[in-house]
Amino acid sequence: MKFSHTLRFNAVPDWIDYYVAYDNLKKLIFQIEKERVEAATAYHRSEASSTVSDNNSSSNQDHDIESAHPSPPETLQGSEDTFLGALDLQLDKVVDFYSTKEKELYDQLEQLPNVLATTTTNGGIYLQEQQQQAEFERSPLEKIDSTPHLDKPHRKMSFESRFSTKSEGTGGINVEAMLDTRSLMITLYVSLSELESFVDLNKIAFDKILKKHDKVLDGNLREPYNKKMVQESLPFTPQSTETLRLHIERLERMYADTFCNGKVEIAVRQMKTHLRDQITYDRNTVWRDMIGQERKTLNAHVVEQQPTKTVRIPFTKYKIPSDLFRQIYCFLISIAALIILLNVDVFHVREENYCFALLIFSAIMWATEAIPLYATSLLIPFLAVPLKIIRNDDGTTMAAKDAASKVFASMFSGTIMMLLGGFALAAALSKYGIAKAFASHVLSRAGTRPRWVLLANMLVAGFLSMWISNVATPVLCFSLIDPILRTLADNSRVAPCLLLGIALASCIGGMTSPISSPQNIVTLEYMNPNPGWGIWFAAALPISVISVFVCWGILLLVYRPDRCTPHLNKIKPTKGKVTYSQIYIMFITLITIALWCAETAMEDSIGSTGVIAAVPLFMFFGTGILKKDDLHQFLWSVVVLAQGGMALGFAVTSSGLLEDIALQIKDGIQDLDAIAILCIFACLILVFSTFVSHTVAALIIVPIVQQVGENLPVPRANLLVMGAGLACSAGMALPVSGYPNMSAVMLENAAGKPYLTSKDFLIVGIPTSIFATVLIFTLGYGILSGVGY
Repeated sequence: MKFSHTLRFNAVPDWIDYYVAYDNLKKLIFQIEKERVEAATAYHRSEASSTVSDNNSSSNQDHDIESAHPSPPETLQGSEDTFLGALDLQLDKVVDFYSTKEKELYDQLEQLPNVLATTTTNGGIYLQEQQQQAEFERSPLEKIDSTPHLDKPHRKMSFESRFSTKSEGTGGINVEAMLDTRSLMITLYVSLSELESFVDLNKIAFDKILKKHDKVLDGNLREPYNKKMVQESLPFTPQSTETLRLHIERLERMYADTFCNGKVEIAVRQMKTHLRDQITYDRNTVWRDMIGQERKTLNAHVVEQQPTKTVRIPFTKYKIPSDLFRQIYCFLISIAALIILLNVDVFHVREENYCFALLIFSAIMWATEAIPLYATSLLIPFLAVPLKIIRNDDGTTMAAKDAASKVFASMFSGTIMMLLGGFALAAALSKYGIAKAFASHVLSRAGTRPRWVLLANMLVAGFLSMWISNVATPVLCFSLIDPILRTLADNSRVAPCLLLGIALASCIGGMTSPISSPQNIVTLEYMNPNPGWGIWFAAALPISVISVFVCWGILLLVYRPDRCTPHLNKIKPTKGKVTYSQIYIMFITLITIALWCAETAMEDSIGSTGVIAAVPLFMFFGTGILKKDDLHQFLWSVVVLAQGGMALGFAVTSSGLLEDIALQIKDGIQDLDAIAILCIFACLILVFSTFVSHTVAALIIVPIVQQVGENLPVPRANLLVMGAGLACSAGMALPVSGYPNMSAVMLENAAGKPYLTSKDFLIVGIPTSIFATVLIFTLGYGILSGVGY
């Protein structure tokens, strides 16, 4: 929960106007930050204009230009004075209210002895009433220990009931007056406790807002202002805190002496019960108010949005949302295709015909997302076994029980284990702030010119995609550039340029390592022998780096960010000491990566990369670095999607369909060079992965590429498969092309307007995709041929 919400949630509703206006001060900090960036931009522009005017104007004109735009140091001083003035006003408000409330409550406490003296004839309660009250408040164990009270039964009665049974004349007690006094003392106790909470909350508020100021504006106000101003003010001095505590304890003793036979513990328990009731009531009220305001905010956004489109169901009067209609329509098309193909003899072999029907059905379901992608994957084993498309090595149909075992065995392999190991590395690097610390320190050194900030963000996004996947990287990078986005002018071209740069660099980063994207996991499943991290890096890194720089150049040509905003806000590095947990995580990460890179050399002893993936899983979960909740947050939908693809791949291979298709394709391309074949498949996958998920493209096309490569006169399966796998990440021309693009297109500015549109992706994404694909079947082909593929 944000501190602003915490403050409102714990504040006394009637005093809410007298707490520190935390939200207003926070907005002022961000406003000052924006003004500083604008002032720095104006200052740099004035310097540039004065340099040009030196050749054509006098020194007086230069002086006028400089005076019109104050230098950054002057701006810094002015903004700090503005913030200090606002902070002083808040401090004065808190001090004035505390002084008034303190005097009011202390005066009431001083009057209590006189009030008590006038409510009874002897200034107190009879001993008999004290004993009854103490008996009423004692716990069951205390009553068992008090044997004299066990002689005759005792019926519990409320405090008010027992008073009502007493005769006012016999006891000399004014019952109504005593009830009023008790209520007065409880109310006073609640008020004093609330005043204590008022001091604590405001003290935290001043500390947090000063910390926010120093972090955002590179200031150094927190320690001196707290020491000289806050701690020296009346509510926050140790003397005031001690005096307030003593008054509360004095009231507790008075209540105990009057109503609890001198037992302070019982008095405190009674009074705190009333305090809890009051806090519960206040919080429920505040919570309802907060929810109401949130609903108003959401309703405001709903009004701005377009109404939900509906479609009338044919031959009925009912309407359903158009999105639901599209899903039902696509699902029915898939079912129709399945039924038709099950009854058409295409390959003259029943198992191949049925498997082809399953393949087309799955492709349509995945491409249209009629149901969630992972749900389609879960349907594949259910269809593959009953359709009897799994065959034995001798060509006979495999029994259903054996077929089920084989299908499920294909859904868990060393590749899936490596995917889980990658998730563990990503979770640890993210949870303990290592990825964020690395990114923020690199970006803090990028300067303030938009072109270099853009390049730094793209390189960071590409690098982090290697280790925490290109699914999580964009989210992290988008949060890091928030200090830049909030200081930009409305409709600034820098914002879409930065966001698009991060998204496209993350897509390109999906090529960089075997665990950087799900499509790479699918690709590895069809490479034999496994290329290892060394060969993958050798081919993928040059293509990725060059593609990032080309994309950067295209973004600069399209958006020209230096022209509209020559000076950006600087990203602050994450502060904090390096912990032992972070050192441990980095050690395990480096060991795991080193073993993955050397896997080919150690294949006889380790077996596969999946075995190595068990290292981070055990070392992180076994030592408590990662918890059960972290395991739940793994991208299990991606795991299930990959497993469904592997089950489908096993089915089309076992049925003989894949070999049959590959042989027919081979007849048309066998006379072509391997580079031409790679070019054809890379372009095909580029088009496919642009319109559907990169992972889906890999699931459908990579198995076919592998079979084609194996059936060439000179087998080049690994070369074609890896080239095709890299091409899956090259499709980035639409908002639906990959997870990074989907994340970027959903981002909105403060007014609720999206930063990016489909046009932005088309203008930059198309040339970048084409260039990356050309690199794959040229440079990639040369590197992979050089390593023996």
